[in-house]
Amino acid sequence: MGDGRQQRRRMPWAAAAAVVAASLLGQPALADEGLATGATSRFVLDPKATTVDATVTIDLRNTTPSQGDFFYFYDAFSVPVPAGAEKVRARSGGSALSVSLKGTEDPSTELATISFPNLLYGRSRTITLTYEVPGEKPRAKDSTRVGPGYASFAVYGVGDSGRNLVEVVAPSSMTFDSTSDDFTSAEKGRQTTHSSEATSAGGGSWAVVSLRDPARKDERVVDVAGVSLLLDGFQDDPKWSRFVAGQVTKGIPALEKLVGAKWPGGLERIREDASPSLRGYDGWFDPTDDEIVIGERLDADLILHELSHAWVSGERFDERWVSEGLAQVLAERAVKATGGKPYVHPKVSPGSSQAVALNGWGGSAGSRSEDVDAYAYPAAYAATSSLVRRLDDATLSAVLGAAIRGERAYDPAGTKDADGGRTDWMRWLDLLETRGGVKDGAAVFQRWVVTDQQRAAMAPRAKARTAYTEVDTADGAWLPPEGLRDAMTDWDFERAAAVREKVAGLGAAATAVQAAADRAGIEVPDAVRDSYERAEQDEQYTALAAALPKAASAVTAVGAAGKAAEQDRNPVSALGATLLGVRDRAADASALLEEGDYAAATSAADDVTNRSDKALLVGLVLPVLLLLLIAGAVLWGRRFVAASGRHRAERETTLAALAATHQVTEPIRPPDVTTGEPVTAPDDRG
Repeated sequence: MGDGRQQRRRMPWAAAAAVVAASLLGQPALADEGLATGATSRFVLDPKATTVDATVTIDLRNTTPSQGDFFYFYDAFSVPVPAGAEKVRARSGGSALSVSLKGTEDPSTELATISFPNLLYGRSRTITLTYEVPGEKPRAKDSTRVGPGYASFAVYGVGDSGRNLVEVVAPSSMTFDSTSDDFTSAEKGRQTTHSSEATSAGGGSWAVVSLRDPARKDERVVDVAGVSLLLDGFQDDPKWSRFVAGQVTKGIPALEKLVGAKWPGGLERIREDASPSLRGYDGWFDPTDDEIVIGERLDADLILHELSHAWVSGERFDERWVSEGLAQVLAERAVKATGGKPYVHPKVSPGSSQAVALNGWGGSAGSRSEDVDAYAYPAAYAATSSLVRRLDDATLSAVLGAAIRGERAYDPAGTKDADGGRTDWMRWLDLLETRGGVKDGAAVFQRWVVTDQQRAAMAPRAKARTAYTEVDTADGAWLPPEGLRDAMTDWDFERAAAVREKVAGLGAAATAVQAAADRAGIEVPDAVRDSYERAEQDEQYTALAAALPKAASAVTAVGAAGKAAEQDRNPVSALGATLLGVRDRAADASALLEEGDYAAATSAADDVTNRSDKALLVGLVLPVLLLLLIAGAVLWGRRFVAASGRHRAERETTLAALAATHQVTEPIRPPDVTTGEPVTAPDDRG
């Protein structure tokens, strides 16, 4: 529709119009060249009575002159009316005219043939035809609908070019849509008149109009997947609301499982409306208004198709065929999972005259061809179904989730792409083949999808992917450098070839690092692997040629150091290793390797090995040194105690001698235990 709506198409109203036109051929005086016709066809919707009152005023003039003995007259005129029209009456000059009704190939249309006295050359007649359109119940074969707050019916104009006016009058509260874009609207009071003066090549006009009062609805709320959705059905169609509620309740969880992601939101309402059918669609997902609009049919496949567009839409995929094809595949699987019956698509062939390359299908509604749409919808399903038919639900979920997130096929799953946005057809093919393991993806694309110009890139792509696989195999468990992955993502195969030439010798060096890590029993440091996988410039490739062998040596050395630090030791050797800081130094070596300082890491690792070799010796020497220190301390302590005892004895002898000769003038005090000298009493004399 030109507004981002996601749509699903079946039979357009234009096809029905063709049926009507074909059925009218040969009928009495309908757009006859010899009968000048002017007409005003006025259709007034009475919302209270839920009927449409039609008044067709026809001005006829016989313009066929007599020829010799022959003269020409008209005695009947046919007007298309909706099937089921009631109270069909015609009057002219104050008198009633006979009207007969006859069916057509279209079950929604009949012909009202008005009979009147012979209309001779140059004579005119004005006829007023009136009838009521009650409409059928929802899902009746006749598509005419007139109900509380809605209506959908055909309007016919029977005048010649420039003399054909069609008017639809309805409350201004009602929205208006039509299969014709020629209507203009003029509001007066509480009513709006929608008018058209268009005529077809043969005279007259035909259109289907739809009217809807948003305020008059059967509104229900259904809670599912943590959100509440409004269901806006016709007031006289509660069966529709119940059916949709059941499908939403079962369908959203089934779709979440298939997509591998929770309901993304972006939907507030599912609305019953005839408008999609006027555009040739069963329904559409309208993200601008956060609603799904579908017709009255109780179609589980249709509902789940439109719900799928919450995940697979034009906001996620560049090409229309991808989002439409995926939505139908998801709907089909979800319908089967919930016990329903999937829609059976018409068969189409890419070799048919109506076929177009699916990558060329798109544009706004006004620029799209109904014939192209009639081919492209089933073709999109056929192509997508062929691509994913061998993928189980889990694999489809993984590939689809990557596409929705805008991931690159050549990155690990879950890797965010800084430039990621919508997934185009090239990324979609890469994801299918790289992540999904689809073997015939390129063949399917060549059959259904690519244009002639795009087809030229398919052979170089196949060659480039084979060469890419060789690089990816040569570098072991690592990814090829970013420069190559980026070129492959962009389908820039010349650049990819140039990068491959520069990194050709790096694969062996990369696997040497990985092998060294395996032998050493350690993980390859992120810095080492990142330096290879993130390389995207020529100077980085050159630096890697020298750095990777050094990294392998460093990994070997650090691995040996780690084993040396963690080896089982006897108590003596463990004591020495602790004193020498073997484990701490091994941690230093590992940290330097993580930082990418291969020379320092190797040096530190060698130091660990040297220290580890000395651990037993250091463990043996230390106890001897401790014993010697303890013995020395004991001897010194004994000598100190003996000296203190001698000093005390000598002092006591001296004091005793002095006391005997009465030479002691002070009280006798014990000597200081630290110096052996007597303590001097304080002088207490004044």
